[in-house]
Amino acid sequence: MSRKRRKPTAAARIRPFWLPIGLIVALIAGALGFAAVYPGFDPQRVLVSGNDRVSRQEILTRASVAPHITIWLQNTGAIAQRVAEIPFIDRARVRRIPPATIRIVVTERTPFAVLRSDYDAAVVDRSLRVLEPVTDESALPVFDVGPAVVLTPGSFVHSSAAVALRAAYETMTARQLTPAELSLDRYGGLVVTLRSGLRLMLGGQSDLPQKLTLANAILSQIVTQRRRVAAIDLRAPSAPVLVYR
Repeated sequence: MSRKRRKPTAAARIRPFWLPIGLIVALIAGALGFAAVYPGFDPQRVLVSGNDRVSRQEILTRASVAPHITIWLQNTGAIAQRVAEIPFIDRARVRRIPPATIRIVVTERTPFAVLRSDYDAAVVDRSLRVLEPVTDESALPVFDVGPAVVLTPGSFVHSSAAVALRAAYETMTARQLTPAELSLDRYGGLVVTLRSGLRLMLGGQSDLPQKLTLANAILSQIVTQRRRVAAIDLRAPSAPVLVYR
C-alpha cells in the first residue's frame, strides 16, 4: 500500500520564492537607508496654511521641524501635536511632499465667550478651552464662573458653573434672546443681563425653556416701558415680578 501524500508545509510552499523575497527585502532596506541619509530629502520648505490669528512664525517655532533629518524620518504626528498645543489651534495636519517639503494645515478655534473668575478673565471657545487673556473690551458674552477657576491659556475649563452657563446661553440664543452676561446667584440660580441692560432672574434651569417663553411674552408687552423696568423675576414662573428702576 502506498503511503498517504503529506500536505506540503507553508515553508515548503514558499521555498522557491525565498530568493526573490530576499531580494525585495534588501531593496526596501536599501531604499530606506538611502532615504535616511540622502540630503536631497532634508526639508527645504515648510508650508503653513489655514492660520489667521496665529502667526506663521509661531506655528513654525512650535512645529520645530528638524532641518537635517530627512522628511521620511520626521515624526509628523509629533509635529502636529506640538502645533495643536498653541491655544488658538484646534487641529493640525502634517504631510510630507517629496522631495523636500513639509506641509502644515491648521484649523483655528473660534472665540465663543469670556469667562470671568474674580479679577481674572479670559476668552474661550465653545469647548471652554482658554485662548487668551482679555486685554480690552469684548463683544463676547461674559460668563461669571465664580472664584478660584484657573484660566491658563491652552487649558480646558471643567467648572460645572461654566458648563451650566454655556448651556443656558445656547438655549437663550436659540430663542432670540441675546445675553450680555450670565452668572449664578448664591443658590445656583441663573441671572442674566441682556444687551439692553435688563436683568432676568431665572432661578433653576430645569424648566428654563418655559421660563424663556414667558420672558419673551413679557418683554413683548413692556417694550414701550422697557427703560422703566430694571429686571424681571421669573424664579417663580407662576408669579412673575417686574422690578422697576
